[in-house]
Amino acid sequence: MLILSSLLCLLAEPALAATPGIASTLEESSKSTPKQMAEGAAEMVAEVDAAVATVAKLIESAKATKKGDAELAKCVEAKMPQLVTIQELARKTQGTLKRNLAAGKTGRAGGDFRQIAVLFAEAKAVLASAQACVSSAAGDPGKSSSSVTGGESTLVEEIDPEIDVDVPIVTTAF
Repeated sequence: MLILSSLLCLLAEPALAATPGIASTLEESSKSTPKQMAEGAAEMVAEVDAAVATVAKLIESAKATKKGDAELAKCVEAKMPQLVTIQELARKTQGTLKRNLAAGKTGRAGGDFRQIAVLFAEAKAVLASAQACVSSAAGDPGKSSSSVTGGESTLVEEIDPEIDVDVPIVTTAF
């Protein structure tokens, strides 16, 4: 339990910041019936399981590419241990939630529900990070793009056709 609470303390703030809907989920948990808590927890744990399956498929896909993109596979594989840990903690916490609900300890079950919500948010963040590995690897090396909202759209060539913009290739570790 000490490990779980320590991990939740580490994960709570980034998870809350990365998931806009988590605050409403946590607020709703205080108003939820035991049945709603059990169903909500089951849905979130199922989503965590789906995230693990998705990352596993991304790893297989990265290894199966013609190029054998080792860097992409390494980036995606690096996410799996964290995701599996989140999955294990979510499942254990769901079991605790069920036991607390069965014993009529709705206050403790509410705490378990909130822990699952934080783990769910962190799983979503890790999945997004794994998907970002794939997205960044899918881009063309040496080319970059950016978008600016608002203002006037002006290309460098429209300002001065003699300007030759050469964007250097920048490699970053995933």
